[in-house]
Amino acid sequence: MSLRRKGRARDVLMPLMSILIVFVPILVLRPRVINYTGFNLLFNMAIPVALATIAQMFAMTISEIDLSIGNLVSLVTCIAGSLLPTRPLLGILLLFGIIAVYMLVGAVLYLRNLQSIVVTIGMSFIWTGLAIMIQPHPGGNVPEFLVGAMNMRTPVVPMPIFFLVILAILLHVLLFKSSFGILLRGMGGNRKAIEQSGHSMLKLQMAVFGMVGLFGILSGFALAGITTSADPNIARNYTLIAVASVVLGGGSFAGGTVSAVGVVLGACTMTLVGTLLTFLRISPDWQIGAQGIIILAVLFINSQLKKSGKVRYV
Repeated sequence: MSLRRKGRARDVLMPLMSILIVFVPILVLRPRVINYTGFNLLFNMAIPVALATIAQMFAMTISEIDLSIGNLVSLVTCIAGSLLPTRPLLGILLLFGIIAVYMLVGAVLYLRNLQSIVVTIGMSFIWTGLAIMIQPHPGGNVPEFLVGAMNMRTPVVPMPIFFLVILAILLHVLLFKSSFGILLRGMGGNRKAIEQSGHSMLKLQMAVFGMVGLFGILSGFALAGITTSADPNIARNYTLIAVASVVLGGGSFAGGTVSAVGVVLGACTMTLVGTLLTFLRISPDWQIGAQGIIILAVLFINSQLKKSGKVRYV
C-alpha cells in the first residue's frame, strides 16, 4: 500500500475506532435499538451536527477556526421557522447575505492579517442578536418541505445513515478529486506553494469561508426540519461540538489535514456520546463534563494505539 493510502486508512480507522468505543456500550445497554427505527433515532441528530462539523472543517483545514458556527445554525433555524413561511423573499435574501458576510470575513482575515478566533467571536454576537430579533422565543412554523425531507423513509437503510454515507462520499470527491480540494488542503499545508503557483489566496480564502457559511445554513435547515421549531439558542453548543468532531475525525488545528469520512464519523461519535450518557442516566447537569471526559478518553486511546504500533495497515 502506498504512503498516501496508508495515511488515508489511518484517517478513517481512528475515527472508526472512536465511534465503536461509544456505540458498543449503547448496544449493550439498549440492544433493542438494533432495528430500522432505533438506528433512525440514534443518528437523526447526527445530520445537522455533521453539516456543522463540515463547515468547521473547511475553516480548520486552512488553519482558521469559526467560533460562531453554533450561533449561525441557531439563526438559520429562526429564519427557516419565522421568515421563510411568512416573508420568503426576505428570508432568502438573508441566507444569501450570510454567505456574502462569510466571504467578506474571509477577505478581511486575509487582507488585515487578523485572528479568526477574535473575528468569529464577534460574529457570534451578531448572529445571536439577529436570531433574537427574528424569533425572540422558541416556536415558529418550519416549512413542510424541510420537515418532510428530514423525516422521509428510505428503503432498507434508515435515512440518516443513507444521508451521512452520501455526504461523506460527496465530501471525499470534493476534497481529494477536485482542484478546489487540492488547493484547500494546500492552503493549510503550504500557502507559499499555492501563492507561487499563481493562485489568488484572497479568492481562495473567500471561497473557503463561503463554504463555511453554506454548510452552516444547511445545518440550520436540517436542525429546523428535525425539531420543527425555531430557537435562537438551540445550537449554541454546536461550536465546540463541531471543533471536537473535526479533531476526533483526524483534523488538525495546524491545517492541511482532513478526512471526509473522518469528520462525518467524528460528528456521529459526538452525537452518540450524548445518547450514551442519557442511557447511563447521568444528570444533564453533569453531561457536559462527562462528554469532555469521554472525548479525552477516546483521543487518548487512539493516540496510544497509534504510538504503540498496534494499529497496522495492509
